[in-house]
Amino acid sequence: MRYLMHNREASLKLEKRIKDYFLKIKTIEIKINFLNKEYIGIIDVESFRWLSNFDCFNCLTNCCVQFPYNFNSKAREVILNNLKEYNELTKAVSIMKEEGMTEKEIEESIKLDDMLIPKEFEEKVFDRCTCSCVYIDRSLCALHKICIDKGMTLEEIIDTKPFWCSIYPLEMIEDGNKLYIFVPTQGNNFLSMNDCDFPCMNIEKAKSPYFRRENPIGFKIGEYKAFIENYYSVLNYIFGDEFTEKILEKLEITIEKIEDEQYIKKR
Repeated sequence: MRYLMHNREASLKLEKRIKDYFLKIKTIEIKINFLNKEYIGIIDVESFRWLSNFDCFNCLTNCCVQFPYNFNSKAREVILNNLKEYNELTKAVSIMKEEGMTEKEIEESIKLDDMLIPKEFEEKVFDRCTCSCVYIDRSLCALHKICIDKGMTLEEIIDTKPFWCSIYPLEMIEDGNKLYIFVPTQGNNFLSMNDCDFPCMNIEKAKSPYFRRENPIGFKIGEYKAFIENYYSVLNYIFGDEFTEKILEKLEITIEKIEDEQYIKKR
């Protein structure tokens, strides 16, 4: 048993906690085909009711605190074709030049190195994903912003970004052909690999005077919706109609209007 796309096996203690948790809650099982493999998805359906508000373009908190699992060829191509904007957002090219790299060496690194930078730069020159950036005063993903600026669709952006970044904060735990799937909530976050204690996933934090003072824009309380509503288009594209419709049916939720705020160009 291991967290999806994570190499380290879960400890026996954690494995027991995961299985015990899923035995005591209401779940639905769905056949899932993705990442070139067929799984039986065991879904913590109630967790998809968790209130969320992915107002990323109004967020002053940097949630990209690590390196992603991989960049595909599409991501590398987008960055290389928009190297000036990428550097304006991240300063990554300028930093690598300061470290003595030539333009050609930098482009080769973006083409070939796992994290778009030489291995020896990881955790030393760069302490997190090089796409993590601050645009004016907002914490954003440079790759995501470039994709939106170029008019790419939601589906094209998902196919371009590292897979794990597109589905964050959804958790998936692989156990043979089984895939335990849950949204991190106060009731199950002890099983979560990711840090999800951010205002987008914590309405109480968004209500707090401290947060309102530190982040006075966005995150309107009335805009918080069930996770399945906010992530419907992403989940539907990755997992298919049966996945999203069964969850909506089980939760008795009807979506009247789908708004993909994270994937719409901002003026």
